[in-house]
Amino acid sequence: MKVNSSMNATDATGTLWESHSLWGSNNAGGACTMAERSSARRLDESIEASIRSAYFAESGELAVRYGMSVSDVIEHLENAGLGRMPRPERAIDNIKCAVHAAALARGVAQSWADLQTVLAPGFDRACASRLDPMRGIAFARRFWIDLRVSTLGPTTDGRSRSGRSGTTVRRPRGVRAPDLRTFAATRPLRYWLAERLLGSLEVELGRAASASERLDTVEEVRTLRIPAQMAVGAETRPGFRG
Repeated sequence: MKVNSSMNATDATGTLWESHSLWGSNNAGGACTMAERSSARRLDESIEASIRSAYFAESGELAVRYGMSVSDVIEHLENAGLGRMPRPERAIDNIKCAVHAAALARGVAQSWADLQTVLAPGFDRACASRLDPMRGIAFARRFWIDLRVSTLGPTTDGRSRSGRSGTTVRRPRGVRAPDLRTFAATRPLRYWLAERLLGSLEVELGRAASASERLDTVEEVRTLRIPAQMAVGAETRPGFRG
């Protein structure tokens, strides 16, 4: 799927972070303790070793910003099914995206704020260019809500005494949930998200087109039938002269 050009201003390097300096200088807090993992999900040893090397060589500041250890990142990639995918080595080139996705899937507030700061304006423009501005921006905002709910589960509205979920998502029929827990970093995070946004937008546009066609058909039938009915009625009216 071709991504809207308004979303490509900072895509030259293919990662979310190369042209943005959003992180600070916090101290690292994550230990690299190995947890027991299911053998069915485990990565190939050579791939895991390369991911560890890339983590320490390229994503140190980002990992510190979000408090993600290398074990957190590997666990995320394993749970996302990287070990069962073709060419899992592609995750090595997208290690910063893997770190960011691991933080998003754990609900790290700073990671969500950074994601929307960088991507939301372009996503708004992409949707507004296909729909009218108000509908487009509303559609993009619903995507972010859907992304959070799909990844972290529904939030509880603190104003509700019943304790029921306060977040509802209207997802176009046939569109799969954009769950960041399934992001295996085989491609940049911005592309992965853009594909899901634009895919759901195409479904929405298709539904609107189908509805418009149905309305046109109804109007066509109505304009064809009403004169015939009026003619029959005219013949039965008193005083009609054939």
